[in-house]
Amino acid sequence: MPRFFAEIIDSQHAIIAGRDARHISGPLRMKAGDEILIRDTIQGYRARIRSVSMHEIQVAVLEPDELKNRTDRIVRLALSLIDPKDMETAIRLAAELGVAEIQPVIAARSNIRSVTQKRYARWNDIILEAVKQSQRRTVPAVYPPQSLEDFALESQVAPGWNLMACQDAACSLRDVLHHDVRILIGPEGGFTESELSLLEQHTFKPVNLGGTTLRSVTAAITVAAVLGL
Repeated sequence: MPRFFAEIIDSQHAIIAGRDARHISGPLRMKAGDEILIRDTIQGYRARIRSVSMHEIQVAVLEPDELKNRTDRIVRLALSLIDPKDMETAIRLAAELGVAEIQPVIAARSNIRSVTQKRYARWNDIILEAVKQSQRRTVPAVYPPQSLEDFALESQVAPGWNLMACQDAACSLRDVLHHDVRILIGPEGGFTESELSLLEQHTFKPVNLGGTTLRSVTAAITVAAVLGL
């Protein structure tokens, strides 16, 4: 059962509205008297449904229910723009696996060069669905795409260890012990030589993800899973 976002009115009363209300009253067929899991931004609760309609679910708050993150490590995933469906898959699974931030990046070989407001809004919806499903405590941020050059420049002065996935790197992802990590995944065609040089100049260290060649979406999920342990 997912944990639904709710407006907590007071210590005893909350409201679920919008699409979640339609989901609860429709496909889930929940009714008054059923127990339900709810949350606000960072706090979870056990609750009981008081009344059900397509537009609003009234619930009685029973008790706090602590939420946890998958890891205490801060993982910031930067992913070069890839096929829209693969991008959505990577965002959904990275959010479930505990990343703190997702930064889309426009690289030289990115086959997608821009993102509409509608697609960016969908990314945020996917994030919220992943948070409800995984019941993680924090809600990760997904940012509008930025150029590789701007990303590298900002990352150089930001806190944390800057990494980039590179198949031939001597250092393995399994050897990363730093608590605060930013890791960049390239597009399907990989980074150009000039991009690799730029990233190394801006303190990015190459790490390998194993001996085989991974698609970008698989690499993103791999780093989220390994660094999230």
